[in-house]
Amino acid sequence: MIKITDLNWGIIEIIYLISLFGIGFMFTYLIMPYIIKFMKKKGYVGKDIHKNAKPEVAESGGIGILFGILITSIFILIFFPIYLNQTLIFILTILLTGLIGFLDDRIRLRSRYKIALNLLTGLLIFMANNLKFIDIPNPIFPIIGQLRLSVLYPILIPLLVAVFTNTVNMLEGYNGEGSGTISIVLIFLIICSAIWNSSQGLVFSIACIGTILAFYKFNKYPAKIFPGDVGTLIMGSMIACIALFGAMEVIAVCALLNHVFNSFYYIFSVRGFFESQEIHQLRDDIILLNDDQIGVSPQKDALLTMPRLILVHGSLSEKKLVDKFIWISITSGFIAIITTFLMLWTISDTFTNIILVLIPFLLIPIILIYYKVIEIRFIILEIIILYILTIILLFFIDIIIIPISLEINLVIIKIPVNILFSILVFIPLLIVWYYITIKYLNSKLDQLDNKE
Repeated sequence: MIKITDLNWGIIEIIYLISLFGIGFMFTYLIMPYIIKFMKKKGYVGKDIHKNAKPEVAESGGIGILFGILITSIFILIFFPIYLNQTLIFILTILLTGLIGFLDDRIRLRSRYKIALNLLTGLLIFMANNLKFIDIPNPIFPIIGQLRLSVLYPILIPLLVAVFTNTVNMLEGYNGEGSGTISIVLIFLIICSAIWNSSQGLVFSIACIGTILAFYKFNKYPAKIFPGDVGTLIMGSMIACIALFGAMEVIAVCALLNHVFNSFYYIFSVRGFFESQEIHQLRDDIILLNDDQIGVSPQKDALLTMPRLILVHGSLSEKKLVDKFIWISITSGFIAIITTFLMLWTISDTFTNIILVLIPFLLIPIILIYYKVIEIRFIILEIIILYILTIILLFFIDIIIIPISLEINLVIIKIPVNILFSILVFIPLLIVWYYITIKYLNSKLDQLDNKE
């Protein structure tokens, strides 16, 4: 990671950053009408299933995101040649992910094949790091600090890319849901990059946000185009690159808590990975009402998803349902800022007084959202409780587990026992989290039954 303060940036660099945003936004905004027209001409359309009229909407709009990011990346090379290597890997990663997504849109790859191909995308970053073409440092955690995983972590990079990519891909299905929430994530990553002093995080986040916001203009309710897997997978790999290049892995995960929660519920519900069409035929999580309102499925064995947790409070229009996701993403963004300050405090106690003053203020907007948006109160409460418990566990890991210096020798690689134990510590927390959520959902469904 190259620190912003080490680059002596001035007015020119600020103009360059604004230009990156403007170029990405204007190019994508201007090209999208032509992509919509082209997709319809080719017959690449899908039914908008959350409307009773089932209107046909152009698909694979993520092609516009691909072009917008590629054009913006060219200007990164011009404005900021210091990031030549990272930008080339960024371009190749986006291109490869876009190809996988477009293939999936056309021939519907099985989930296991799609995950395997996303691992291949991460392998590109792994090879670049292994050959010293780029430098990805070991991750830094709040409380614990920088992990010493010089051998293990690079091997985990493909898995990390696949996790980011598929996590973003899973939170998509409603007009503006994916592009809207990722726009919020990028805005907060820009803020966190500035706080964390990460120049790569700042440059690549700004380079992406213009394109995503422009696409959102066409994807929001009522959608003129869907992103398709080509769009959602690109958005996921884009966040993965920002996290890895900017040494912001933990920060990015916190900013994506909305998506992480949804993925967790989804995977636990189906006990693995299945195609969405297969699942909707068996245990759909929502029902479409006559007035285009979306209601919760009354079946106890239906999928546990974020939309279902929100809709259990009452039916909503598609636009209002997506607004709830936006509010959850904003909450996650403030959690990401708090995490950034905790990471600064972990690596240097210079910021202790500032952090102690700022963190209470950062909790105010989260509390306001909690009281303002009734439908997501339980989700926000879960986020807060889980975050506090995670911080407590990190203190426990730092004091008790990290000092353990044993290793498991697997010939090819040595796995530190303390890292293995640290992962196992979180498993009971995940099980309890899922159990409480199920109990809450069932109690709300019982209340709905009694009202009926």
